[in-house]
Amino acid sequence: MLRLALSLLLFFATGAVPAQGPRIEMFYLGTPDCPFCRQWESRTRPGFLASAEGKAVTYVEIRGETLRQPIEARHYPPKYRWVFEQVGPSRGVPKFLLAVDGKVVHTAFGTDGFELVFLPALRKLLGHRSMEKA
Repeated sequence: MLRLALSLLLFFATGAVPAQGPRIEMFYLGTPDCPFCRQWESRTRPGFLASAEGKAVTYVEIRGETLRQPIEARHYPPKYRWVFEQVGPSRGVPKFLLAVDGKVVHTAFGTDGFELVFLPALRKLLGHRSMEKA
């Protein structure tokens, strides 16, 4: 825990990434009946994944069944159950999670949250100042 905190402090303080670099993962939580999820998936996701920021992360989608039910552990692939253990059940979607070396460090809800919270946090972590608009 202390090692992760010191690593993150180094990233934010210097904008530099150690030679081996951290493992950075982005988790997108959505459901098929969420209109805002469909909007993000069709309008924003393609541009994001093609951007420098999108290419710098491992992108993982977690799909719930419906807005009426929370996204639970069973929706996560076994490889990513550690994410659920950190965030618990999720009702609000679209939801964006940023994890560094196995620790969820930022969460954002909604398409505005993606633009106003998630992207700035990711850019700061990566040391990028801007991202091309989709």
